[in-house]
Amino acid sequence: MLRSLISMTFMAFMLTGAAGVFAAPTIAEEEKGWHDRLPAADRAAIDSAIGFALPDFADRVEWRIKPRESDVKKLRGKVVLLQTWSCETSAGRGVPNRVERSVKAMGDTGDLEVLLLHTPDGTDKLDRFVERSRPGFPLAVDAGGDYCDLIGAFKRPVNILVDRNGTVRYAGLSAKGVTEASRKLLAEPFDPSKEPRTRPEAKAPAELGEYPPIRGSVGAATDLRRRKAPALVVDRWMTAEPDARGKVAIIDFWATWCGPCRRAIPHMNELANRFRGEVECVGVSDESKREFEKGIEDRDLEPSMFRYALALDPKGRMKSAFGIRGIPHVAVISTDWIVRWQGHPSSLDANTVAAIVAADPGVRANAGGATSPGAPPSRWADTRRR
Repeated sequence: MLRSLISMTFMAFMLTGAAGVFAAPTIAEEEKGWHDRLPAADRAAIDSAIGFALPDFADRVEWRIKPRESDVKKLRGKVVLLQTWSCETSAGRGVPNRVERSVKAMGDTGDLEVLLLHTPDGTDKLDRFVERSRPGFPLAVDAGGDYCDLIGAFKRPVNILVDRNGTVRYAGLSAKGVTEASRKLLAEPFDPSKEPRTRPEAKAPAELGEYPPIRGSVGAATDLRRRKAPALVVDRWMTAEPDARGKVAIIDFWATWCGPCRRAIPHMNELANRFRGEVECVGVSDESKREFEKGIEDRDLEPSMFRYALALDPKGRMKSAFGIRGIPHVAVISTDWIVRWQGHPSSLDANTVAAIVAADPGVRANAGGATSPGAPPSRWADTRRR
């Protein structure tokens, strides 16, 4: 019972500490029930499109079922519903039919242009799906995810609703929301004088620094510095899964039974706190859940001792890929997933981390220095890099 209570307290503490705060657009009272339930990161990303013009499709997508008009500027005068989806899952495959039902529920929709946008996942299944299901709307494929990144769409199906003047007015709507919001926009007149705002162009960032030079030994492990890091694979997260997009990753291989590992916790906390928002620290143990929880209890480890994410991988897959023969061992990985530093955590100082952060263009882009104000994160681009 005590062990279970400690585990529950630990999880509650870490989930609270890892929660993010996202600013949301003001929502009219009658529109509060129109929004789909989305994770905070997905909601923040898709809402960033509101108030701007829909980006041009140009050469960013491939049309499998061509629309009468794909030039965004020439679509002004119509209400445009852009729905993302994927053949990767059964739920994703059901999206085109769900959209069709929502549109039929509206009745007269002569000025509504519906466009389906397939995300990068599951494109290998798309031809068969189209042949079998014959979607009733124009269909584009964003195989690389570039267009999805522009509008803030990721793996979960989301939609964007554009008014007659060409401005994105709603995003991330439920089926009911699509119907109600579309009716509202269809009832509004077209005013050619109201040009939609284009999101400002990206500003050139300040000059990046250089990654720290490779010096010394990495200790009891294979030296992977300047090489592609192995994938981070875990069986379960003992805290909320962190969002490492656009951040340097510090992976700490440790275990509850390891004295030097426990003594390194304050140092890891210091790094996690000092570079929060630019760095994501993750402690990975190859203990089983039972061993980990017993270790937490037996060594009097309190939830407040950890200010970073913790995960378990009893198979030790990433640890084995690094050839680690002794813990603790830390690897610092840049956003392009290249190992920039390896060694004992006590040897990793704040100056080294700061230099890696300053040299990483992915961190700069995530912070807004190389992107447009309010632009969503480049999540598909980050996925491809890793």
